[in-house]
Amino acid sequence: MRTLSISALLLGGVLSLAAAPASPPATRGECAPEHAGLTLCLYRSLLPSAGIVTSCRDRHDCRVGPYYGSPSDAVWLRPPPGMAAFPEPEVIWFTSTLAQVRVECGLGCSWSYFYEVTRHRLSEPRRSVLAVDPRRLLAAMADGRSLTVRQVFTGHEVAHIERDWAPGAWLGESITMLRFDPDGRLSLTWLRGPERTPVSERLSIPSIPRS
Repeated sequence: MRTLSISALLLGGVLSLAAAPASPPATRGECAPEHAGLTLCLYRSLLPSAGIVTSCRDRHDCRVGPYYGSPSDAVWLRPPPGMAAFPEPEVIWFTSTLAQVRVECGLGCSWSYFYEVTRHRLSEPRRSVLAVDPRRLLAAMADGRSLTVRQVFTGHEVAHIERDWAPGAWLGESITMLRFDPDGRLSLTWLRGPERTPVSERLSIPSIPRS
């Protein structure tokens, strides 16, 4: 990562995002040394003076939080269940106002937080997020041997998908492609049974929980 001074971090231009909102790449942090051997990194929104900030002692010991106004006013996130500190996160900006902060926690394990800038909304940690619909604020997640779709901020389940998945250590090993299409459908290619036969589907996903 390119090293900048703190003043350059605060005054520098925003990072450009990928044109395709369905699967933008992770944002590269703008990093600079901080006091006491820490490193400060900013992951900017396209909106002025807003984004995600990390303060890391090393790659496995970080504080992570959203900021609005100044990074010094960051709201530090509480580490997810089973973790005493954050490892260095992956930050993805789906739009100029919606970010996913993702951290790894082992084989087939990850936690994601979502931050919406304009409404200052911050989600609870969501486990094993595999795909995100930024327009409808939905996330598809591995839930044991099922695939569930939940509202990002409320956590309410809107769809529950069970199939004859191929055997594996976790569900993600049986899913080779998963994305939300612009029409709101979920495109899915998965491996069926011990034969690992590829199956492709497009599923209609509601925006709100079914009664």
